[in-house]
Amino acid sequence: KQWYQRRVRAMDGFKIFSYQDVGGATPIVDECGGHFGPTDTGEIEYHYHSRAIVPYHTACQGPSLSQCAGTQRGTNYCHPGCGADVCVQPGTSEDDLRTYLAQWDPTWLDKYTTNDYAPKTEFKALKKLVKELMEEFA
Repeated sequence: KQWYQRRVRAMDGFKIFSYQDVGGATPIVDECGGHFGPTDTGEIEYHYHSRAIVPYHTACQGPSLSQCAGTQRGTNYCHPGCGADVCVQPGTSEDDLRTYLAQWDPTWLDKYTTNDYAPKTEFKALKKLVKELMEEFA
């Protein structure tokens, strides 16, 4: 069995995955415990991740949009979040994310703040330079 298999859905229909994201990365989640990003199928979608502390799965129904605390009565089980209204796993393609969201509202992402999820251009530039050097000295 794969460590990242789909097994469970939350009451809102979104999938719940294990503690790690695709490729073993640490998931960057919102206050509800979910984020937008690729799943084991390669598709971009909103989904939750389990965690090792209470409430183990979801703290609220996401995306949280920084509103989790308002859904709690008594004990607050909200995650710290990513510091933005919408949390996206780093490295996620913005074009693919917008295509996914366009099913409901093509302008939805523009209405909220997001964490920095773009692939790091410095790494891309370094990778390109290494490739060019290897070709030059081959």
